[in-house]
Amino acid sequence: METAGRMGLPGARWYAEMLIRERDWGAMDLMSEQERFIKMQDELKRRELNRFYYAPPGGESLAAVAQRADRLLGILNQECHDKQAIVVAHGEVIWAMRTRLERMSQDTFIELQESGRMVDQIHNGHILHYTRKDPQTGEMAPFFTHVRSSILKKTYNGAKSLSKGDVVPDVSESDDPVSSNSGSASITESSSPSEASVKAEERQTPLLIQGKPMLNLKKVVVVKKTSRFQHEAELYGNGGEALRKQMSMRGFIHDRLKASHEHHIEAVEEITNSFKDRNIEVKVVSATQLTHEAVAGADMIFSAGGDGTFLKTASFVNTPIPVAGLNTDPKRSEGNLCCYKVDNVTHRFSTALDRLLKGDFKWRLRQRIHVGMVNQDGYWYELPRFALNEVFIAESDASRPSHYNIGIDQHQRESHRSSGILMCTGTGSSAWYSSACQIYREQVANVLSAMNHTHTNETVTELTEFINKQNVFPEDSRDMGYVVREPIINATFGDIRFRRGKARRVSMRSLGWDMRVNIDGIYSVPLDYGVQAVMKIADEPKYVLRTVNFSP
Repeated sequence: METAGRMGLPGARWYAEMLIRERDWGAMDLMSEQERFIKMQDELKRRELNRFYYAPPGGESLAAVAQRADRLLGILNQECHDKQAIVVAHGEVIWAMRTRLERMSQDTFIELQESGRMVDQIHNGHILHYTRKDPQTGEMAPFFTHVRSSILKKTYNGAKSLSKGDVVPDVSESDDPVSSNSGSASITESSSPSEASVKAEERQTPLLIQGKPMLNLKKVVVVKKTSRFQHEAELYGNGGEALRKQMSMRGFIHDRLKASHEHHIEAVEEITNSFKDRNIEVKVVSATQLTHEAVAGADMIFSAGGDGTFLKTASFVNTPIPVAGLNTDPKRSEGNLCCYKVDNVTHRFSTALDRLLKGDFKWRLRQRIHVGMVNQDGYWYELPRFALNEVFIAESDASRPSHYNIGIDQHQRESHRSSGILMCTGTGSSAWYSSACQIYREQVANVLSAMNHTHTNETVTELTEFINKQNVFPEDSRDMGYVVREPIINATFGDIRFRRGKARRVSMRSLGWDMRVNIDGIYSVPLDYGVQAVMKIADEPKYVLRTVNFSP
C-alpha cells in the first residue's frame, strides 16, 4: 500500500487484495540465500527440479500464486471492465501474473528464470503494459499480443560517477510483440537503458573468445595416453619377438603399433622439454591414473594422445582450468577435439607453446552436460563428472530393451521401450549423435519415388547431405540434442511424441532391470529401478570447458 500511495495518482482508490499477497515461503521465509544454502540444501536441490511447481516446507508454489492471480484477473474483468485498474505487487506475484497474461508455458518460464539476462527479469519499479492492439497496423487481437516494458533507472556520466545521477523517465520504454512459442505466448525481449546493453545481454556465450595478451603459465599437467602397444606389453610382460608373436596371434600388426607408440613417446618428450626450457613446472600423469587431485592447482592442462585422452582429461576438470588437446599421433588419429597436431618436423609443440605465451590464440568454449540423480526417497545427488560429448542411458545388455519414463523439458511425460536414449552437447552433435540421427540416400530416394517425384542421384545426394547437416549445432549452445534409439512401437507402446529433437532438460526414470548412465563412453554408473536421472547443460561459467583454438 505504501508503494501504491507513492504513485500520487489523483482520485485513485486503493485497497488491499489478499489474492495478490506475497508468496508464502514457509520455512524459507526471512532466510537469506546464504542461510538457505547452509540449512536447506536438499530443498534447494528439489526446487531446481521444477521451480514453477516447487513449494517450500509450509509454503506455496508459484503455480499456487498463479491460481490466485488468475482469480484476481477474473474479478477485475467482472468489476472493472469499464474502468482503469492498477495492480501493485511484489515480484513473485508479478511473475505469476505474467504466466497468465502471456499464456506462458513452463518451458518459457524456466528459460526466463535461468537466462540471467537483465531483459528477462522483474525489477523494482518495473511497469508492464499489455495490449491487444498491434502498434504497427492498429489491428485488434482477441488476446494480448504486445507488451510495453518501462523501468525508471538512474544514469551516470563520467563527471557524476561518484555523485547522484539524474533520473531519466522511461529510458527503457518500448513496444515489443508477444510471440508464439509452442502454442503459448511469451515476451521476446524488453528494452534496457541502452540498445547496446540489450544486445550485450541477449548475446550468448561466444564460441571463440580472443586470447589474453599473455598467458602466465607456472605449473602445468600433461595427461598422456596409454598406447595399444604399451598396453599389450604390460598385459603380457613380454618384449621383442615374444611380444611380436603374441600380438600377431591376436590379430595386431606389431610394427605399425610400435611405430605409433614411438611417435607418441617422442611427442610427449618434446612437450615436456618445451615446458622445462621455459622454466614452467610440468607434471606428467598417465590417463589410467588420472584423478581430480592430480590436476588440482594447475594453471593449464594438456592432454597428449587423441580424442579419447582429451575426453577423459576433460571429465576430471570441474573448474575453470583451461584444457588443450594435443594429437601425438596425427597420422593414425583424427583428433577432432585436439587443438594442435604434434610432430618433430613441421608441427613442433614449442611453436604452439610460444603462441600460447604470446596470446596468439583464441579461447574456445564448449558446453557440457551435468547429470543429477534422484532416488525413490527423493534424495538428490550429482555425478562428479560432466559429459563433453554425450550421455547414453540404456540396459547394460544391449540385446535387452530399455524401459523407462521420460520427460522432455516440461512436457507431459511418457513411457518408452527402446534400445536407449542418447543426449549430446553441441560438441558431441557431430559424433555419435550425428550417426544415430543420420538418414541415408536409399531412404531419401524411396520417399521421392513414393511421391512420384522425378529425381537424379545428385538430387538425392544433395537432399541427404542437407538434412544430415541439420543434426549438428554449435559447441556453445545451451541446448542438448536427444534421440531415442530404435523405439518399440506396437499396440502396447504406441507412437512416441519425442523421438528426436533439442531440449534444455531431460529427466528419465528407470523402469528396467540393469540400466546404466554412460558418460562419454568412459564413465558409467547404475540407474536402478525407480531412480531418476536429470540431464541439463551445465552452463555456469565455472563448468564451461575452456579450450584453445589456433585458427587465424
